[in-house]
Amino acid sequence: MATSVAPVLLLLLAVALFVAVGLKQIKEHQQGIVTRFGRFYKVVPPGLTLVVPFVDEVRPVDLHRLAVEQRIDPAAGTGRVRFWDESWPATSLSGDAIAAGTPIKIVRLDGQQVIVDKAG
Repeated sequence: MATSVAPVLLLLLAVALFVAVGLKQIKEHQQGIVTRFGRFYKVVPPGLTLVVPFVDEVRPVDLHRLAVEQRIDPAAGTGRVRFWDESWPATSLSGDAIAAGTPIKIVRLDGQQVIVDKAG
C-alpha cells in the first residue's frame, strides 16, 4: 500500500510546484507581455495567468505610463511608443493615425514593432 501512495504524492507535489512557480499576477493597471524563449508569445490582461516555468517570462507594462511618444501615422510609416524605458517603433491596429500623448494598449509585438490600439 505504501509503495503505491509514494508516486501519487510525488506527482501531486510536482504539479503543486509547477503551479506555484508558473502562476503570475498582472496588476489591474498593467498588461503582461509573455515571451517564450525570449520571443514574443502573447499579451495577457490583468489578473492571474499561468505560464510554463523556465520557458515563459512575463514582463508587466504599466498602462498609466503607456502613451504614444511620436505620432503614429501608418501612411508616413512613423510612430513610437515608450515602455520598459525603451522607445519602440509602433503601428496602429486599425490603421488610423494616433496622436502623441494618446493613451493606448498593446495588442501584440511583431518582431521589434509594437501593434497598439487606443485605450478605452
